[in-house]
Amino acid sequence: MRGFRTFCVLAVLAFMFLPARAGTLVQFRTTFGNIEVELYDQDKPATVQNFLNYVKSGRYENEFAHRLVPNFVLQGGGFTLTTNTINHIPVYPPITNEFGAGRQFSNVYGTIAMAKLGGDTNSATS
Repeated sequence: MRGFRTFCVLAVLAFMFLPARAGTLVQFRTTFGNIEVELYDQDKPATVQNFLNYVKSGRYENEFAHRLVPNFVLQGGGFTLTTNTINHIPVYPPITNEFGAGRQFSNVYGTIAMAKLGGDTNSATS
């Protein structure tokens, strides 16, 4: 037990001296429950800022998922619903693709990412 306690103390001390890399935390509120995600501000600054601009502007309020391909993608961010009317979300100019910036991540289960037009790497908007 003594060795285990020593290990725990060393692990906590090592963790305390690691540089903090936590990104912005956001919460998606859905009718099925809330989903909390961490954004990679330091690695993908333009992408994170673009997403936060949409959130802060209120453009994602009453937004709904408009595309579902099982075992592939659930897509939202394109439309809102107000009084039985579907509206396109007004978009900001497209952002530069940051795949090669900072740490690189693959789109694995649980990843949120920007959608882009086929053949146009720098076309992501909302």
